[in-house]
Amino acid sequence: MQRMRFIWLSFIFLFFFHAPAHAHVVDLTKKAQAQAYEDYYPLIARYKGASGVTFESYSVYWNTAKLAQLEQELLKNKHGAELSLLGSVKIFPDYPAGQNVLGQYFVQYQLSPKLALLPNRYIHLYGGNEWTTVEQMATTLAHEYGHHFTYYYMINKEQRRPNEWLQSSYASARELFRYPAIHVDGSGAYEWYMPEILAEDYVQLFGSPNALKGHMQMNVHLPTPFELPALQTYWKNQLGALYEPMPPLSLLLTNYTVKNNVYALKLYTYADATAYVNAQDGNGRYASVYIGSVPKGVKETTYDGATLNNEVSWLFRSTIVDTALFRVVQPTTKGFNRGSATLRVSYGAIDSLLSTPPLFPDIAGGELQEAATLLYERGIISGFPDGTFRPNERLLRRHAALMLIRELRLTLPEGYVVKATDIKPTDPWYKEMAIAEAYGLLTGYNGKLYPNDYITRAQMATILTRVYADVYERPTVNQSFFDVSPSHWAYEPINTLFYNRITINNPYRPNDVVTRGQFVLFLKRTIDKK
Repeated sequence: MQRMRFIWLSFIFLFFFHAPAHAHVVDLTKKAQAQAYEDYYPLIARYKGASGVTFESYSVYWNTAKLAQLEQELLKNKHGAELSLLGSVKIFPDYPAGQNVLGQYFVQYQLSPKLALLPNRYIHLYGGNEWTTVEQMATTLAHEYGHHFTYYYMINKEQRRPNEWLQSSYASARELFRYPAIHVDGSGAYEWYMPEILAEDYVQLFGSPNALKGHMQMNVHLPTPFELPALQTYWKNQLGALYEPMPPLSLLLTNYTVKNNVYALKLYTYADATAYVNAQDGNGRYASVYIGSVPKGVKETTYDGATLNNEVSWLFRSTIVDTALFRVVQPTTKGFNRGSATLRVSYGAIDSLLSTPPLFPDIAGGELQEAATLLYERGIISGFPDGTFRPNERLLRRHAALMLIRELRLTLPEGYVVKATDIKPTDPWYKEMAIAEAYGLLTGYNGKLYPNDYITRAQMATILTRVYADVYERPTVNQSFFDVSPSHWAYEPINTLFYNRITINNPYRPNDVVTRGQFVLFLKRTIDKK
């Protein structure tokens, strides 16, 4: 039995463990020319589509139709003006640059009169006879395009030569000053080479769904870009308002079982769309793997090393690895991709890693979390069926009324007849609207309560000061607002909220629609004054 176990483990190492593949940058600025690998292979196919990039194949497994598919894959990586400077993508059958080199990007830039990336840059993809599908080539393609993308921004926008990148705004936002192993001249470890870090960040923040599936950044010592608001802000400043910084997704270890050194891990995840769960050994010695997808919302999923396939199960065996790394990544069609921090599971200390899931995973700490917890415990809010609170969702008038009814513990007066003409007994919200009308929580106008209209901040101030007139102190000063004049119809209620520190915003934005998070904060601050 011992011998059979040894043979089985050897099989796993030989056939399922892959060393991390490398992708190199070749700087042609100071070279006459690069090695022309295409001189040694017959051209099999060529394709040029709407992207303007020429795709060439020297592998019999990549014909014109598949090159057209590869172009579509390229375009699924987020891109902009830099795409026009990419001239070609070439696929070779084997590994002419070295067995572990899956791709290369060939950069060249002018030094004067202004530093600028030159046109007709090109990408080489290797191993075309082994990696024969678009899905298999996707991560390497995204990584190499990541070099093209980041060289463009570092050179054209930051006006930094590669040997100056450690002094760049990017390096500061990425907090690379914390890591003495970082280098820009290729003299140190590959995973600490700054161009590779930039390319890996590109794959994570901007890469296609295929590129993200199974991908973990090669440097296991760095935080992910999803954990660095300053880095996302850097890219927002470069790319525009579409790229809004987002907090990391939730990924927690909530429970586990172990039998014969094989672990079953229960992972808690939260994503706002379908996301991938990827894994890697703790030292980054082997290629990362995809272990499954999780749906939108809150999910607790058990991944059992005893039932997972061999390509994945070794990460759950403490006889093979002492630490496994897990991340959740969520591809998006607009803005940044989203992802989690790295969950580092050390099997020898696993009990200390167990976490309790948050009440609402889309509320990240601070007063809002306190407010949501308080109102949840009092039965005022309940969240959505997917386990989220959605603090940025706009609030309907009937939803505001329902929270007030629950907080004040109001019931419908016996025999009360609704006067509003837009409320019918068959409406799902009839009872709460009847209570709101009976107690004057909502007054409406033109004989209607408008339950499905959004509530504005001015309306909210009026409602709160009417309902909690005995709670708020009467203002002794009149606040000067940038956007609310003393003649505004809601000035007095707004001034009352400001005086009582229910709101601290100036300008107040009276015509903005109230969000769920804002209303919860206002209500919690009001309750605190009781």
